[in-house]
Amino acid sequence: MPLRFDLGPFESLFIGKSVLTNHGDRTTFVLEGEIPILRAKDVLSPQSAATSLERLYCCVQQMYLEDDVEKYRGSYLALAVKALSENSNLHVDLQTADQMVKSGQFYRALKGLKKLIGANSSSVQMATARK
Repeated sequence: MPLRFDLGPFESLFIGKSVLTNHGDRTTFVLEGEIPILRAKDVLSPQSAATSLERLYCCVQQMYLEDDVEKYRGSYLALAVKALSENSNLHVDLQTADQMVKSGQFYRALKGLKKLIGANSSSVQMATARK
């Protein structure tokens, strides 16, 4: 089933190991085939990843975009353990994400991890604001 994307000026779309950037007016692209795709707003650069959970997201993101689980397996496991040791409340959510990764559902795993990152940053911001 083809995927349709509307990209505004200077918006980007990550397609596997490549990036498509629209430099003109709003444009519609139709992609056909099986290839990993992420909008730029869903991509987290490794340089921007400040927490273990964010680094875990980056690792799963690379597994997905590069279609190379084996290359990142060791890093993935270490980051999952570290994220869990930093916040044991994430156990169920990280276990769910792990099941998705193991079954090749990387995009769904990324969506779940993104929600966790948002929830964690909110709790960190709230804790900092209370001080």
